[in-house]
Amino acid sequence: MPRIAELAAGFEPPSLEKGPVTRQHLVEWCAAENDYYPLHYDERVATAMKLPGTPVQGTYRQALLAQMLERWLGTSGVLRRLTAKYRGLDLEGDRLVARARVRDVEKRSGGGLVTLEVWVENSRGETNTSGEATVELVA
Repeated sequence: MPRIAELAAGFEPPSLEKGPVTRQHLVEWCAAENDYYPLHYDERVATAMKLPGTPVQGTYRQALLAQMLERWLGTSGVLRRLTAKYRGLDLEGDRLVARARVRDVEKRSGGGLVTLEVWVENSRGETNTSGEATVELVA
């Protein structure tokens, strides 16, 4: 569990790896969101749209970032803000790795705020999801 006194810019919390992402994962995520857009589970639709495969939902990737940060925080902090930009496709069959790096530490009485850059890398070494997170730590 992180301690505010021990954090500095450049620190990287433990990453979180998932995958390979299967069709079942994609369908389960559709159910979790109650969003059954066939692009995310029907390869024929993806092919008709001239995509190289069935794409992983952006919100799935953002959820991996949140899960990675929450595992790192444990009971010593709270995820206050998480943004993500989707710049490309991660596909069924990819292994996804959620990563983060501390950008700024603001110490306060009883804890502090930590700003992190966050991103997801796929099996091809591409970063198609990136963003920023703010976590609040207790001392």
